[in-house]
Amino acid sequence: LGLKDNGGGELTRGRGILKPAGKAMGFLSFLFKLENKLQAKLFGAEDLDFAAARKEIENTISNNKIVIYTYGLSPFSSETSEVLDEIGAEYANVELGLEWFLLDKEKSTIRAELLDMTGQSSLPHVFINGKHIGGLFTGTPDALFPGLAGLKESGELQKMIAGTYSDGGGGNPTITNEPEKTAVAD
Repeated sequence: LGLKDNGGGELTRGRGILKPAGKAMGFLSFLFKLENKLQAKLFGAEDLDFAAARKEIENTISNNKIVIYTYGLSPFSSETSEVLDEIGAEYANVELGLEWFLLDKEKSTIRAELLDMTGQSSLPHVFINGKHIGGLFTGTPDALFPGLAGLKESGELQKMIAGTYSDGGGGNPTITNEPEKTAVAD
């Protein structure tokens, strides 16, 4: 993992092999999306389990300024923690397990709900001030946020943590505990 000189005399965390490896993993995202919910279903997860997982995620996000969902053996997850530690950020780290294939029913259901809520199938997931910003290098599906490393490199991460970052009112909604309202036709 280590640090790589970015050419300006400053060291940047997480570059090296992780960024191109993360890009390569993007080509497999369609497989991860298919496998994601299937894993929870194979463990017997039902609608009530998915609803409970969503509520747990929403509560965790609403009770913490920064939340990361990680795997214990993932270098991307480890580097996400390192980036946040490097800037002195306080955060909640929700480790779902060592790796995706070692998850139980509860944790695989949380993983499936994270996909439904964000459109991102891989971990880590990073939430700041209730907003999903993607992972370490992967941004949000709507391209509103470039991921944790991109925000740090652009200088926007500190602004976002301080609450002074403006996303321009784009399409990445804040996750709330309010139920989705559905219009009913007369």
